[in-house]
Amino acid sequence: MKTYKFLAVALIATGVFSACTNDPVVQPVKRSDPAEISFRLQGGTPEITTRSSATTLLDVDAFAVFGIDDLADNGGAGANIMHGVTVARQVGGFFDYSPKKYFSEGAADAQFFAYSPVSAIQHITNLPAATSSAYTGASFDFKVVKPSTSGKISQVDLLVAGSSVEVTTTPVDLQFTHALSRVFVKAVNELNDDIVITNLKLLNLKSDGKLTGTAVTASDPADPWTWAWAPIASSTTNFEYVLAPTGVALKAGAGKGSPNVPILVTSMEQGMLVLPQKTVNNNGPDDASAGDFALEVTYDLVDLIGETAYIYLTHDYEFKMNQQYAITITFSGSTRIVIDFEIDVDDFNNILDLP
Repeated sequence: MKTYKFLAVALIATGVFSACTNDPVVQPVKRSDPAEISFRLQGGTPEITTRSSATTLLDVDAFAVFGIDDLADNGGAGANIMHGVTVARQVGGFFDYSPKKYFSEGAADAQFFAYSPVSAIQHITNLPAATSSAYTGASFDFKVVKPSTSGKISQVDLLVAGSSVEVTTTPVDLQFTHALSRVFVKAVNELNDDIVITNLKLLNLKSDGKLTGTAVTASDPADPWTWAWAPIASSTTNFEYVLAPTGVALKAGAGKGSPNVPILVTSMEQGMLVLPQKTVNNNGPDDASAGDFALEVTYDLVDLIGETAYIYLTHDYEFKMNQQYAITITFSGSTRIVIDFEIDVDDFNNILDLP
């Protein structure tokens, strides 16, 4: 009987959920007399326009906005001028909301932050109170859900944006960025036999975190807000990819070349959204059962059915907000050998060009 081992050779961090010129840009615009706040989208035509790739300007149907100015007397001392106001795309493509909101009379500075889609609220807790006296940024808790094989549970590509403006001189630009990380799996089959990957799981990741946006001063609105995640629970969970019931077949030699050209095992819509975080790994021997992060791969190869292997990252490897990664597995050799990996980073807009 032939025995095989495969070398999982590359973990590739492949790019950024870019905050480039083609990303959604939202402007609540101050009008004169009265100072009504209205909204419009502007920016270049997105290079990636399918929802399966990532949410882009053309996919944004609505967003929720929070805002306060330096007077904030719209409804009493300390009241926000906007608190979770839904702004929705209308027939014709423009955005609108009701009832209208206004800057406080005589206000000089204001801050806004927003998230999209509005349905993300079902996974959000601990938003700023409606009576906060001022926003010095933004913060809320978010839970990343696992996709279900039934299709009843899908993941949310969370977008966030923040801006500080001088009310009397500057419109409010909200430049959305992707708040989560996304992980794909690619593979190369260097063997002379077909392989079927039947299951893929990301093990021991935290799913709950607090996202904090730090505001810039209104005097320099061109400066972007900064965003940072902090996990809020010590427990971890496993994220299983939704694959076809028959698995994903890799023909003999698939992706093999000089150099190899890995193929996507998970399609673009199957990329796993995960909470940005540092992975938990022991300094000693890798052990998923002890809580180490790993990619678990289950596969069939000739008469080896239901074989399982684990790909481990280095200690404290960091999945970053607004970036997406590809873990590449290479099946190789005629005996069982060690699993290794290397890391590379590319711009997010190039992901569709990857084989």
